[in-house]
Amino acid sequence: MANVTYDLLWRETMRDLLDMLELDPPTDEDEEEAFQHFSYLYIKYVQIFKNLEDCYDQHVHPQKRLDVKEVLEAVIGRMLEIKQYLTNLSGLKFINFDDILVDLKLIPETLELPVPRYFVDERQKDLALREKLVQTLIAARDADKEPDAEAENQGMSVDDAIRIIQVNERGRQGNQRARFMKEIRKQEELEKKMRDVGQPETDPDSAAVVIQKLFRGFKTMKQARQMREEELVFIGMKEPEPKPREIDPMHRQDEIRSRRKIIQAQNKDEYEEALVNIRRKIYDDEGVDMREQMMDKIRQWFVAFREQNESFPDYPDEDVGGSVFIFDPPPVLEEEVDEDEGGKKDAKKDDKKKDDKKKGADEEEDEGANELPPSEFVLAMQSCTEKFCQVWQDRDESQNFAQKYDAELIREALRPGVRDEIRIKEVDAVMREELENLKLAVEKGKKKGKKKGKKKGK
Repeated sequence: MANVTYDLLWRETMRDLLDMLELDPPTDEDEEEAFQHFSYLYIKYVQIFKNLEDCYDQHVHPQKRLDVKEVLEAVIGRMLEIKQYLTNLSGLKFINFDDILVDLKLIPETLELPVPRYFVDERQKDLALREKLVQTLIAARDADKEPDAEAENQGMSVDDAIRIIQVNERGRQGNQRARFMKEIRKQEELEKKMRDVGQPETDPDSAAVVIQKLFRGFKTMKQARQMREEELVFIGMKEPEPKPREIDPMHRQDEIRSRRKIIQAQNKDEYEEALVNIRRKIYDDEGVDMREQMMDKIRQWFVAFREQNESFPDYPDEDVGGSVFIFDPPPVLEEEVDEDEGGKKDAKKDDKKKDDKKKGADEEEDEGANELPPSEFVLAMQSCTEKFCQVWQDRDESQNFAQKYDAELIREALRPGVRDEIRIKEVDAVMREELENLKLAVEKGKKKGKKKGKKKGK
């Protein structure tokens, strides 16, 4: 299949996943309704899993494959969570989904879970090493048994072996001579009977009729036999004859998959090489501007801190992250603001809330016994769908027919890492030294001001 086929399958599957996330987790309180709802979710997640597994196995775009694998693993985790919840809810190890399959007009094969092919494809080196180890152990075991086999073989001499061969050969020749003589005797008896009876001359027309009868009977039997075989194949009572390997569609599918796997490996190698080259290029082209911008912002922080506290701050240590909080300050929680402003008002309401919490605690324990805890996989799927909508949904790839890596996406992904590297290795060291120089300059200015004041007093 073409690249666009799996790209369309991926987009359709992500749209289905967006619809599923609106229903997950459910709000049903009744256990029967919750069981039906989770059963429906499980079947839909199985379908999404199969589609994503096909997309990941056949996509050749390296960056798309990374995103598909991320959402695929999240779907697998959520699917297993729901299956475990259904098992706990019903108390059975096997869940019967026949009613839901009938309602959805699906066949039982829909619930068959194939082993993801990348489990094997991405562990080829480990599997090859394990196979090599097994072969080595087998060879060592056979080497221990070889001396015993040689000792058994040494029990027969060359003369005994020749004698056995001679006996067998003489027996074969005797059987062949006896068979030949038997055929000669039959032929002689037949000729003698024909001479005694006196066989009339055969009419050519009657001979032709006999030949036609035999041929038509043979042809009819052959056609009947062929029609019977086709009927058995049609009703599923017999397997069809294997087609030639050249025109077998399964063989052709395997060849296409092997070809796409080679393209996948080539695109992946190019992508990994591009990561190194583009990172170096970002550092060379944009590193100077990044460095200047960060240093200007840190200097502004120095000035603002001095205006508020009349002294320069202490530069953060590397263990704390250095100057990271200057560029990414921690968010101020609303709870802390409310506590500072309305601490007194909340103190009066605490006593009333304690009684309500005690009453509601027992009810929550009973109701929440079978509730599904918040799932990290749902959050991961939501993050993947948001990334898909932002990056891939409206992206124009008309010029990327070969599905090579996207250099612009690599730049966007690597810029934060390059910026952090420059900040930690270069900017923090320079600005820490600059801050120390500023502190020393301020202290010297204060000392000179004190000396001038003393002289004026004298």
